[in-house]
Amino acid sequence: MNGSKNTVISVKVPIRWEAMSENERTRLSRITGRDTRVIRAFLGIIALHEKELLVGKRNKKVNGARLEKITLTATRSKDTTKKRVSVPHDFKRRFPNISLNELQECRQVAVAMWNSYLALEGQQPMKAKGYRSRKLPRYIYTRRFKLLYQPDQEVKHWLELMDSLDSAKTEGWFHDRLMIPLNPSSYHRNRLQEGAVTSLRIIKDARKKWWSVFSVRISVPLINGDSKPPAVMGIDLGIDKAVCSVVLTRERVRYVRYFTQPEKVNHIRRYDEMIDALQREMDTRLNNGHSADGVILRLRELSGRRLNISKDHDGVLVKQLTDHILELSERYDLYVAIGKLTGIRDSAGRKSGKRKSFRKLVARWSFARVSDALKHSLAQRGWKVSGRDSRFIPIREYWTSITCHKCGHRGIRPKQSLFICHTCGYRSNADKNGAINIARRLITLIPSLRDENGLGRWLFPSGNGSSLKVWRSSGSKGMSSLPSGLSGQRRQSVAERYDQTSLVESASATDPAMEKTV
Repeated sequence: MNGSKNTVISVKVPIRWEAMSENERTRLSRITGRDTRVIRAFLGIIALHEKELLVGKRNKKVNGARLEKITLTATRSKDTTKKRVSVPHDFKRRFPNISLNELQECRQVAVAMWNSYLALEGQQPMKAKGYRSRKLPRYIYTRRFKLLYQPDQEVKHWLELMDSLDSAKTEGWFHDRLMIPLNPSSYHRNRLQEGAVTSLRIIKDARKKWWSVFSVRISVPLINGDSKPPAVMGIDLGIDKAVCSVVLTRERVRYVRYFTQPEKVNHIRRYDEMIDALQREMDTRLNNGHSADGVILRLRELSGRRLNISKDHDGVLVKQLTDHILELSERYDLYVAIGKLTGIRDSAGRKSGKRKSFRKLVARWSFARVSDALKHSLAQRGWKVSGRDSRFIPIREYWTSITCHKCGHRGIRPKQSLFICHTCGYRSNADKNGAINIARRLITLIPSLRDENGLGRWLFPSGNGSSLKVWRSSGSKGMSSLPSGLSGQRRQSVAERYDQTSLVESASATDPAMEKTV
């Protein structure tokens, strides 16, 4: 590792809402509500003047300086050409109690939202007209808040926030301060101390719980693998058995590892049974014309608990995967290929013909959360995870679970944890075979890994010399990723192999497929 770079992490700290007075709660709610109104007002101005505000080769960015010129007056500038005593949309007159700094912060959020809309070509941000319950948090910078520690009080951690709502004008505008009690864990405190806190957002989630989200700038070492042998890690995502990872080196497959979450599975199943019973009770009450308010509140509470349990276990899984990847990156010039699952929800819909228990397993499968969290975790540790030279690349999983990595032909799966190829006789754990195929597909995408000094030997299965084709998001023209002669056969969804092997660490001798392979 040579050099370092700065990266920004988010630390989400819960607010102790019950420790606040009714007046303080009202003030905090009014602050966030006012921010939402200002941001939506800026979005309305951008929509009205979009043609004159867009810049860049493809008009994919909003010019914030131009937006400021038509919304904010400027009378204190030394340069007379930059003084503006009147503007088409005067936000200072429209929001008289809001400081210039707060207006600029709201403007930055609106510009960022519109830029995201232009880049992703999705739906426009929230419209300016009409009421919306959703709140849009602005970025509050360090000049307008402080983190305080008061060990002699019952609540020891506080956020001191500038409040412009209770303002008084003497020689200038004077803004009161609002004290917000926080409830940080030791994890939150350690993360806040890793670097410099640069900004803050205050949000209320869908369950009406309040959070303070801090942005922390930290310095992380850059990854340099020039002097190390190349290697590719393939990650195959499962449901009951969460992850199988393998590493392809020049010599052989190494570091086969299985990550399981038995406690998560048991907890989720228990909550599913309770939720099913409450849903039946709710339907019975409603059908009989009785009130079901209490049952509905209980359902919301249990659903929130189930979600929190799932997030907690997935966080532990991501931590284990991150530590494993960082340990291997000390020895290899490592790339990570993770299975990208598409169409999984559709394969387990009501019209799919699958049994209800299977549909539930797919519905609560948090593959996207694990993949995004792992990407974020690696980025915080100096990995390049997007753009050119990325070392973390999602790979389409089509056919990886039933294609033999040895010969490239289609095999069978007599049970979910076993893969057998009748063409070459290869037998192994099905997840291991899928992870190897995912890693091989990444090798086809990176020229430095395909050449004779890299990992190109893995592209040609022994037997017929055919290679496992890579699935590209563009240029594939709908072609199947199967070897020739198999494209007309029915695809098997990755979700259809949810009941995976119970192996925990490296290849276990208790697996019958592994015993026969040896």
